[in-house]
Amino acid sequence: MGSAQSIVKDICIGLGNSNPSNFVSVGNLTYFIANDGLHGYELWVTDGTEAGTTMVKDIAPGAADGCYYHGHLSFKASTLQALGRKVYFFASDQNHGFELWGSDGTDLGTQMVKDIMPGPVSSSVDLYLTRAGSYIYFAATDGRHGTELWRSDGTDTGTVLVKDINPGTQNGNPVYLFADSEVVYFAANDNIHGYGLWKSNGTEDGTVFLKNVAPTADGGDSIPYVKFKGEIYFAGYSLDNGTELWKTNGTTAGTVLVKDINPGKPDGSPSHFCVYNEHIVFSANTRAFGRELWQSDGSEAGTMMVKDIRPGKEGSDPETPAVLKDKVYFIASDSVKRPELWISDLTDTGTHIFINNATGNQHFKNLFADNGGLYFTTDSGDTGMELWRTDGTKSGTFMLKEICPGICGSEPGNFFRTDTTLFFSAYDDAHGQELWSIGSNVTFIAEITSEKLRDVYIDPLKNKLNQLRQTGSDIVYIKIFDLNGVELYTQFVKDPNQISSESFKPGIYILRSYDKNDDAVSFVRFVKE
Repeated sequence: MGSAQSIVKDICIGLGNSNPSNFVSVGNLTYFIANDGLHGYELWVTDGTEAGTTMVKDIAPGAADGCYYHGHLSFKASTLQALGRKVYFFASDQNHGFELWGSDGTDLGTQMVKDIMPGPVSSSVDLYLTRAGSYIYFAATDGRHGTELWRSDGTDTGTVLVKDINPGTQNGNPVYLFADSEVVYFAANDNIHGYGLWKSNGTEDGTVFLKNVAPTADGGDSIPYVKFKGEIYFAGYSLDNGTELWKTNGTTAGTVLVKDINPGKPDGSPSHFCVYNEHIVFSANTRAFGRELWQSDGSEAGTMMVKDIRPGKEGSDPETPAVLKDKVYFIASDSVKRPELWISDLTDTGTHIFINNATGNQHFKNLFADNGGLYFTTDSGDTGMELWRTDGTKSGTFMLKEICPGICGSEPGNFFRTDTTLFFSAYDDAHGQELWSIGSNVTFIAEITSEKLRDVYIDPLKNKLNQLRQTGSDIVYIKIFDLNGVELYTQFVKDPNQISSESFKPGIYILRSYDKNDDAVSFVRFVKE
């Protein structure tokens, strides 16, 4: 019987951890960084099958890491960006430092694009790339200039310094790059204004200073921006206001403070942005309420706290908001200091606990909205951290599979959606932290929007599904599927025989009923224990 989730490949064979991360898709292939225990962290590619999951190239020969930087204060894998039919990333082959590389998914087609800083010294240790229009943007130094903004079209000659923002060997040090169509926004220091907001269209003349307010990440966000109603909203630091909510339309005059959430110089520190129902949703801090859930329609008057979830100055610390259907979900701790899954329509009364942490020991992490469902990780008390899914109803909230049985927990994370597959990393006692997926028919689960066949259950004595009672309905036959959408069984309603569940392994199944036109008219989920 198929499961909703399965391991793609044990990349680091045995209990070693391959730690797959930083996914990007090019065509029907998905690239990522992983460690097979023999070659260090290198570029890998998968088509979703075990045989089609392979290391692309051993860039740093042997056990050395080709795509992973070990620094004094930071350890990180290179981000990956797609441009055309290739993927671009930073890598070091040990003869050169970290430089820009490109790959078409083959060993021969994986080459260094340009040795920006000649020799064994790295041109960049930030290892962050973003794509805007037809270019990849990143921060790098060639030794003659400091760390400045560069762009690449994927060729040696097309990999060039955009602008020497801080002239000479001093660093402009662009950080927090954010792409909007063909423009990239970032924070940089020209040694005149200090760190401030800049934008670039990829040309020297088109790389301009906007305002002396610097985008600043907080609360775990790596990129403190969100696009909303044609403008870019960001957490920006200024001397007068601290870190607060700003917006820009790409002009100096249009770069303005939305609201001084925590008045004066103390930081409001907005973070964890998402867009929902004509509003930006985020968390922010005030002296009176601590860190709580906030909303903004883009105006000062329309920027307000949604609810004082945890009364007093300590705050509920809302995290990782995600939108499902007509609600926003997030993780927060109320007055009893238990992290719980919350739901909100951005009204006080419409903001309440969705899943109650009854034991006080539950943890919630990694909210990820996808195809009509919300995935998240939690421990139920009897299990460790495992992958759950909800359709927004209590009855439609369930654990997909206990990947690591018992209290060990599989710790699913690093979710990445392609057109057909949801990839993620997870741990079990047999394989370590490896690449997993939810199959190509995950959209099948999203179709389950009602439960009209409420009489369907498994008779524990006879191990059979009970009779379908559909008086007055037009149902002609039913089908049973697993959570991958694989059809397992068909039966006409007039058939007097009950459906045996003896051949079903323990798990969750979907029963769909069809009318005479072969249209699905109702759905129900049932469990074989």
